[in-house]
Amino acid sequence: MLAKARNLFRDPAPLTAMDRTTSEAKLIVDKQARKRSELTASLKAARLAKEAADAATGVPAKKRKK
Repeated sequence: MLAKARNLFRDPAPLTAMDRTTSEAKLIVDKQARKRSELTASLKAARLAKEAADAATGVPAKKRKK
């Protein structure tokens, strides 16, 4: 039982080059996804605000192309 306790707190294995590359790639992809979602949200908010302003002034909404 004492042997299990010693292995519980041993130092982690050093990261390989592949592990470092993978972690950096995940950070980059997450950052890009966050920027994309922020841009999408801001564009959606702008579109909704424009549609609300157009509706208030009585301008008909444009039909979407299919």
